[in-house]
Amino acid sequence: MNMTRFFWLPAVACCALLAVAGCGGGGDDGDDAASSADARVPALVASSYAAGSEELAAFNLLNAERARCGFGTLAQSAQLDAAATGHADYQSLNNLFTHVQDPVAYPSGFTGEVPSDRVAAAGYPGAGVVADEIVRFVGATRKDGLGTRGVRDLLSAPYHLRGLMGGYRDVGVSVRSSADVGSSAGGLVYLQINAAYKDGAGPQSLAAGEVSTYPCEGTTGVNRQLRNETPNPVPGRDLAVNPLGAVVYVAVREGNTLRIRSAVMTEVQTGRTVTLRPPVTAGNDPHGPCQEGCFEPHQGYLAADAPLLANAPYQVVLNGSSNGVAFNRVFTFVTGSGG
Repeated sequence: MNMTRFFWLPAVACCALLAVAGCGGGGDDGDDAASSADARVPALVASSYAAGSEELAAFNLLNAERARCGFGTLAQSAQLDAAATGHADYQSLNNLFTHVQDPVAYPSGFTGEVPSDRVAAAGYPGAGVVADEIVRFVGATRKDGLGTRGVRDLLSAPYHLRGLMGGYRDVGVSVRSSADVGSSAGGLVYLQINAAYKDGAGPQSLAAGEVSTYPCEGTTGVNRQLRNETPNPVPGRDLAVNPLGAVVYVAVREGNTLRIRSAVMTEVQTGRTVTLRPPVTAGNDPHGPCQEGCFEPHQGYLAADAPLLANAPYQVVLNGSSNGVAFNRVFTFVTGSGG
């Protein structure tokens, strides 16, 4: 078995009639499935996703967020689309939520044991590292808006945010429901994202002196709280009862060492200083070290210790260093409407 990634399995509560469980994310209680602003995200990269589809909406939103914050856009890959669809359907057919397929216990729809197997079987050649990001909506009666909602959920959880902002070059997106495959387990919708780069191409890298964050200046619609993620960013804390606020991801060029020396988050409208948890980097990641999925030396994040206000601007002042070279970043983001 070629294990290319250490897999995280998150679960999040969304709203009263919709439970979300996914590799990546906690959303806002009571949030709409997607904001009208998300639905109007323009295409930055050409794709063949059907007009008006959830796949197109998710693809456009992910690329817009990556491009705005300096992480580079992703190209659609038909092979990665096929791998994503195959795994979404496998989970739906077998009423599962998993990164690993078991051909003995659950043979129906089997397409490959681990993401690298499934990507190779779909014809994507020589994948370096494969990201396997999943959000499952439980009790969903329709798919409308769940593509962008799923991306927002993934972007709100640190271990999955780092995946979506990783140095991949290609991506496949699929939004599939139990109805699409005739599964007896009704009311399930899966957003499945597979991202990769070919060994020969290597990853996208930040410039030598670059420091990128997500969110960054001009980011809107940021989830104001994180209600669940596996692995739990704060082991022992029940995020469903005591959620975190927004998460800010920080990255420098791979191979460099990031230090976050200080961070301040402020409510712009009130001037109130937000209580932040201590920054997390590779040196104090509670789930590190691991093969893939933990924070590496060039990555880190900070998180508000309690939910932020809805539809509110927040300023972040960040000081740190990359390989000992000091940097300062000041930016403002705006939360979404849920919560």
